[in-house]
Amino acid sequence: MHELQTAIARSRAVLRSTATTEDVEKTIWGSPAGKKRLSKRLAAMLPAHKTYVEPFAGSAAVLFAKEPVAVEVINDADPEIAEAYKLLKKLTPGDLARLKKLPWVGDEKTFKGLLDAKPNSDVERLHRFLYLTHFSYGKMRGRSFSPSVVGVEAKTIKRIEEFAPRLKKVKVYGGDYEKVVRKYDSKDTAFFLDPPYPGYNVDVGESDFDEERFFKLLTTLKGRFLITYGIRGKFPAMVKESDFWVKRIRTPRSIGSMRGVGGPSVLTQLLVANYEPTTKAIDDWLCAPDESEFDKPTKLIKGADPSDERYVMGIVLEPEVVDAQGDIYSADEIREAAHRFMEEFGGLGLMHRLRVNDEVKVLESFLAPTDFTLGETSVRKGTWLLAVRVLGDELWGKVKSGELTGFSIGGSARRVPEPTPPASEAAA
Repeated sequence: MHELQTAIARSRAVLRSTATTEDVEKTIWGSPAGKKRLSKRLAAMLPAHKTYVEPFAGSAAVLFAKEPVAVEVINDADPEIAEAYKLLKKLTPGDLARLKKLPWVGDEKTFKGLLDAKPNSDVERLHRFLYLTHFSYGKMRGRSFSPSVVGVEAKTIKRIEEFAPRLKKVKVYGGDYEKVVRKYDSKDTAFFLDPPYPGYNVDVGESDFDEERFFKLLTTLKGRFLITYGIRGKFPAMVKESDFWVKRIRTPRSIGSMRGVGGPSVLTQLLVANYEPTTKAIDDWLCAPDESEFDKPTKLIKGADPSDERYVMGIVLEPEVVDAQGDIYSADEIREAAHRFMEEFGGLGLMHRLRVNDEVKVLESFLAPTDFTLGETSVRKGTWLLAVRVLGDELWGKVKSGELTGFSIGGSARRVPEPTPPASEAAA
């Protein structure tokens, strides 16, 4: 087992050397998979227009990056987001002064107190929304406080002073996107659409998004639209068969840069439009090859270390084994994937859930140097294994009960069919 211990030691050293993060500068608040990093270039790609509509606003990064026009509209299906924009629109200097006096430093007691609070004024409602958004795990406004932000002072007041005036003449709606799109559709309208990306994260609503309905709406529009979209789900195949302009790009992944959230450093996305955008705005983006993204569940092995109950190991990939999706990987491909994971390490997910960096600690990532048995599990030479210690009590309870049974390993790859053997070989 000396080779195994050497592999573990080497992987730990690589992990320590790559554990770096970069904060993303936000508008007023951050949004999961928001477009702040790309906003200026996306704004530059928009055609000339008199009406601008952003039906899936989130953080409204593109609105804040573009020049104002006569009519501007934002909408969000989340009623709390829509209300926050409406409150910001009518914020007075006196309201802002009162807002400044409220707490803006990360504190779990304050966070938990606001979770079930019943605000008595518009200022208190806005503060509750902004505080919970900033200090919740993954910026998801969930009920989990992010331990990494304890004592951190939010820059929210400064951002309100910088960006809120831009909202004064913007029309704000809350509800279904289609109603707003149809209301403002015209030959002089430009739409920026950044809907939920199916297959990426159940916690941001993508599982409920009707792609067929969305595509049908696009085919009826008089105005011009620019869309950012993931490469999973049904929509990519629909636009591939359409006359729309489509470009595949790789961009920095904003959500992976937020405190407490990890993941790959880049995200492959589609740009879709019913006009041809200027290439100047995108010529420095990294164009992606024709690849498919994947997200593979892997079985957890509990009890691998009897002295550490919360030490959990999982088999990520096995060589020359056909998985549930019909894919097979060589030992060399697995080695390359494992090394890239360490080099570009940004986070870990469990069972397709939001990244769980704050709740687990990666201890080991290694390739099995020989065949061996781990408990009742047989491990083949060349298998990639990953071990973590589960820190969060709630998460450990789900692992222990069997509700969470595996890592969620994602990436992108080009599927290549196995060559068909010659007829003589097949007959033999």
